[in-house]
Amino acid sequence: MGSRGSGSGRGVGPHGAGMENGKEPAAVVKSSHNLTEEIGKGGGQFANEIMNTRDTFEAEYGDSVKDITLQAATFTDPSVLGAYGGNTLYMNQKSVKWTNLTAAMKDAEKSGFHPSIGNKTGAEAVAAHELGHRLGEVAADKAGISQQDIVGRAAKRVGIRTENMAGHISGYARSSYAETIAEAFSDVHCNGRKANRVSKAIVNEVKSIVK
Repeated sequence: MGSRGSGSGRGVGPHGAGMENGKEPAAVVKSSHNLTEEIGKGGGQFANEIMNTRDTFEAEYGDSVKDITLQAATFTDPSVLGAYGGNTLYMNQKSVKWTNLTAAMKDAEKSGFHPSIGNKTGAEAVAAHELGHRLGEVAADKAGISQQDIVGRAAKRVGIRTENMAGHISGYARSSYAETIAEAFSDVHCNGRKANRVSKAIVNEVKSIVK
């Protein structure tokens, strides 16, 4: 995720999200280290929020996220806050010191660019989005279909055209069907029962495949 207008494709920032579409993580990650190292650098709360989010997803959606490596990273585009690729979730290590991350994500919520983060922190919302990318990919591979097909199946459940699903979730969800799924997971993780019914339908569709 990265800031709006940064040209990023799969990842989260105060107004946007994304790792460069179609590129390997090495193309956008300058350097990285194990997230647990941040605990000794004053980033314990940040690291624990990310690890706890991963643990919550494992309990809810199964082993598909169990073997994900969590890395603190610096990006070629510093506005990128998180990214997923190569079985690794990368979080911008500067977010440890970005005390207004949650407030920034709430601002993005007000504009409709991201879904509400509810009572979660910005870091938790970002991590949920990136873990959603992982689950979307696993579900598509396991079912032998595209992520568009997954959204399409969910669309039938709620009686909405596939191409209109993203607009019910967030502005960023319109970027691609992969982002539609990732934003749906962030919405459901942050808002639970209050999440948009479209988000819940997408998450339930993915869950029915991966778990």
